[in-house]
Amino acid sequence: AAAVPSTRPGPSEEKRYLGTLKSFSQEAVAGYGFIQCDELFLLYNRDTFVDRAVLEGSTWRVGVLVEFSVSLNLKGQPQARDVVWEPVAMLPSSALAAQPGPRAFSAEVMKHLKELIGWLNEKAKASALFRAADFRDKDIDYMFFVLDRLGDDVAMDAVAGLSDTQRQVVLQRIAEMLNERYADERCKSLTQWLKALDCATLNDTGR
Repeated sequence: AAAVPSTRPGPSEEKRYLGTLKSFSQEAVAGYGFIQCDELFLLYNRDTFVDRAVLEGSTWRVGVLVEFSVSLNLKGQPQARDVVWEPVAMLPSSALAAQPGPRAFSAEVMKHLKELIGWLNEKAKASALFRAADFRDKDIDYMFFVLDRLGDDVAMDAVAGLSDTQRQVVLQRIAEMLNERYADERCKSLTQWLKALDCATLNDTGR
């Protein structure tokens, strides 16, 4: 049975992919759809099947960006699991946050998002964190795209892998973010990461 769709990405032990909902057939008995993902198409020469159960109760629309894991059916064909609809965090100041319909992302934004997913899939926490802090966009919240998937409980482990220069970049970005209008939950998360960065700096100073 297909998993119920998620509303926010979280830490995952499975490899994750980004794609767009290409089509959906609303048949009375067995509705289904297909996700277009270039990476998986190269591997399997077909789009990724998505079951109707994954779409039920979600705000899906054709063309929407999705994040998902993959399993193979008995024919060796890819099927989407653990689907997250519109998985890209938006900055509080972004006009796109309230935009109706599927959000369209530029080729540059998609390149950055796929790079971050790649680092996360490789469990390269520090690299994902630094690159997210280094990427800038007026709408896309690259930092929370990574922080949501890392989880606050790995903050100390993630920042420990940063060089001094990288740590300063991440520290500056989080300090900037604390001046924006994030919800309380987001602010608590940022504060926890800031404390982890401070602890890592103190540990290095005391050596």
